[in-house]
Parts: sequence; structure tokens; C-alpha cells
Amino acid sequence: MDPVWLLLLLPLAAAGGWLMATHDKTSPVKSQGVPDAYFKGLSFLLNEQPDKALKVFLEVAEVDDETIEMHMALGSLFRRRGEIEKATRIHQNLVARSDLEDSLRSMALFELAQDYFKAGLFGTAEDLFRELHLLTEYKEQAGRFLLQIYDQEKEWLQAINVAENLNQISDHDYSETIAHFYCELAEISIGEGNNSEAENHLESAFQHNPRCLRAVIQSGRLASMRGNHANAIAIWRGIEYWSPLSLGEVVGHIVNGYLALGDKKSLKNFLEGAIEMNPDPRILSALVDLTSNDKGEEAGEMKLLELVRQYPSLHGMYMLMKGRAERGVLSQQDKDYSIVANLLQEVVERGRNYHCTQCGFQSNTLHWQCPGCKGWDTAHRQLIYHAIGGK
Repeated sequence: MDPVWLLLLLPLAAAGGWLMATHDKTSPVKSQGVPDAYFKGLSFLLNEQPDKALKVFLEVAEVDDETIEMHMALGSLFRRRGEIEKATRIHQNLVARSDLEDSLRSMALFELAQDYFKAGLFGTAEDLFRELHLLTEYKEQAGRFLLQIYDQEKEWLQAINVAENLNQISDHDYSETIAHFYCELAEISIGEGNNSEAENHLESAFQHNPRCLRAVIQSGRLASMRGNHANAIAIWRGIEYWSPLSLGEVVGHIVNGYLALGDKKSLKNFLEGAIEMNPDPRILSALVDLTSNDKGEEAGEMKLLELVRQYPSLHGMYMLMKGRAERGVLSQQDKDYSIVANLLQEVVERGRNYHCTQCGFQSNTLHWQCPGCKGWDTAHRQLIYHAIGGK
């Protein structure tokens, strides 16, 4: 028997015993008829005949109101098993009952809405959750499901409205999530060429999360698109003060900004200061490239060697050995080290730079929303720079 059914047996058996104990022994229906049918359903479950059990439980639900909550639990179990059609049948049967009191009908309606949600019928689920969202006892629960629906359907304005409402009634703070919704709207506006509207969306994002990295990156992009590279650099470099470990995410933008201004001296000063705060391989690469372009490849290699000694990492060692192998500067005695370079390349390329703190999803790309658990801003760069020792 599927072990998950065992989770149902204890509460159902206890409830069955309660039914027998609390009803008058003289009652011909409730003390004998209901328990008999009820335990018949349990017998079908034990014998791995869920379809027959379902039929029996539906018949019992039509007889006695006192078994309704247990039927909803049975329907929930079907849903968790992925048997959505069976769960929906149970909950539809309960909702259709004209004699069901309001509180029980709302409970059944909430279960039915979850069935539709699990089945991917978001339109139908949304209608039911919106109805439940008006009820105090289901306002927060229904709101969370509505938020998931609007998120998946990319209905960002509706998602913002629901999240702001949840912020008022929930202990959970949705401010960072709301900021990302505004960033989504800003990205749409940028794509449409409506930069003024994008700026308004980003302003709203900062109101909900003043340190929203994504909004900072987008704000700098807008300034750069207008040709205001100095302002763009100032926006991006603001990260140094509150999130230096995120500098790698903007170093490419900052390099392009300084190069557009023709200010390599300031770029060099920035990169040298940045790598002290965060020896990210992207910052290391930018500093080495700048040295190579200004003073030649040999000077770039010496700079790389200096940085690898100061900030040992697999990535740095790979860059050093790969560069030497490509230029043919390895001595005959040291050529075997090219094998090590190839191995380091494999390790570096197969490594995963980002991991989700909620579900563990790993990727080499920064996802603002985790593809695994759909959480916002849960991906963080793994601190693997000093993988072979050092500071």
C-alpha cells in the first residue's frame, strides 16, 4: 500500500471511533449506518482500491454532515498524490450541496480552488480565490494563491495590488517581491522605449526596497542610454557602500561607462579598490584586461600572477595557465601543466556560481526569480573565490 494513505488512516479511524462514541446507540442511522459505510471505505483504502473508497466516501458525505471535513481531508490527500480529478470530484460534490452551512462551504470552496490551481486551471482558480479573498478567514490564504497566479501569468499590476494588500494583513514582508514586480514593469517599458514610465516604475521599486540591486542596475542602464555615463557610473558604484559582494554584477557596466568617458585612470582605481572588497573573477578579469590593453600581454600576465598570489582561486589559476599555454611560454619541462589547465577549465566551467537559498537550485546565471521554487531574490553568488587558500 502507498505509505501516503497511512497518513489518512489514523485521523480517520479516530474520527470513526468518535462518531460511534458520541452518537446514541439507539440511533439506527448515525450509530450504525455511517460507521459501517465509513469503515468500508477504509477497507478499500487498505486494499489499495482508492476508486471504490472514493465512491463510498461520496455516498457517506450525502448522508451525514459530520463526515464532511474528513472528506475534504481525503480530497486534499488525492490532490497531494497528484490525482486531481478525484480530489475535484470530492470537493465539487461538497460545494454542490445546498444544505451545507456557510463555513463548511467556504472550506470546501477553498479546497476546490486549490484543485484547479494544481491542475493549472488558473482562470477558474482565480475566480474562486477572488471570492474567498473577500472572506476574513481566507483573505490571507487566498491572497497568497492569487499572488502566485498573477506572478505566473505575469500580471504584474494585479500582483502588486495583492502583495500590497498582503503586506497589511500578513506577518510576512512582501516589499522586496513588490520591488521586483515594479522592475518587471520597468523592463517592459524600457523595451517599449518608454523610459520615462520605466523611471516611475523604478522609483516605486526603490520605495519598497531602497537597496534593490535589480533596480540599481536598471537605473544605471537608463542613465547610460541617455548618454549620461558619469551618472550611470555613480548609480552602479553606489553598490560599493551597501553590497560590495554584488559588484561583480555591475563591473561590466562600470567598465563600459568609464571607457565611454575615456577615463581609464578612474577605471583602474575603481577596479583595484573593488577587488580588495570582492575578489570576484569578473573584477579580476577586468583589471587584467585593462592592464593588458594599456601595457601589453606580458604586463597583463604579471598582473594576473600578482592577483592570483594575493587572491588564490581556481578561476585565477585557470586564467594564468590557459594564457601561458596559448602563448606557448611554458617550458618543455612544464608542458604537463597544460593538463592541469584543462582540468581546471573543466572544474570552472562545470561549476555553478549561483544557488537558491530556498530550494538549492544552482545556475551559472543570476536569475532574479528562481526557476525552481519561483522565489524572488533568493539566488546568491557562491563565495568560492578562495577555493585553494589565501585570505
